[in-house]
This record gives sequence, C-alpha cells and structure tokens, in this order.
Amino acid sequence: MTQAQRDLAVRRLESLKLRLNALVGILKTELSSPFYRTECDRIVLETTTEIQSIEKQLATKLEFLFNFKGGGWNSEIAYTKEDAIEQAVFKYGHPDTQEILKVDVTTFRVSTPDDRRNLLSFFD
Repeated sequence: MTQAQRDLAVRRLESLKLRLNALVGILKTELSSPFYRTECDRIVLETTTEIQSIEKQLATKLEFLFNFKGGGWNSEIAYTKEDAIEQAVFKYGHPDTQEILKVDVTTFRVSTPDDRRNLLSFFD
C-alpha cells in the first residue's frame, strides 16, 4: 500500500463512519415503514462490515523486500511503501551518499511467499 492509497482508505473510513452515525440516528427515530427500517438495517450492516475491513487493512503492517545496488537484499516492516523506504534509508544510509550498502529504492515491493522463498534459496 502506498501513502496515497492509505490516505484514500482513511478518507473512505471517515466517510463511512459519518454514514453509519447518520443511519443510527435515523434508526433511533420512529420509522413508519417496516421496509424502510429493514433497508436501513441492511445498509448499517454493509457499512459496518466495510469499516471493519478498512480498519483491519490500515492496522496491518506489511513486509517490503528490497535490493541493494551491487547485490544483496533485505526487508522492512511498515504500513506503506514510503515508510519502508524511509526506514531502510535511516538504517542503511542514503543511497547517494552511502559507499557500501546502497539501498535501491526502485526495488521495494510487498513480500510474497514465492518471492521470499526465492530470495532465501540463495542461502542454501
């Protein structure tokens, strides 16, 4: 997830919470139609499910794999790709000024089981 995608998810979450509050307020009032109440209940359930899904996604840190210029690789755990790059640069130094371990910022990617297994196979 990039920072832009994370920001979009946060805005969507805020919008859904506002919708949920409005729906709960409507359900607290006297509704004349049972159909209207049933429809509102359905929308509340859908909204709550989406809120939970987005909150889970926002709370999950991902493993980002990256390469060093000149060989080697490592990983960083972060919420976004930008955070992972920032952490790696802080840990190993800026790629333009570092002499030995130059982080290749163009290689950052979310770790997959196959990618990780392939990289670890070099240690056999």
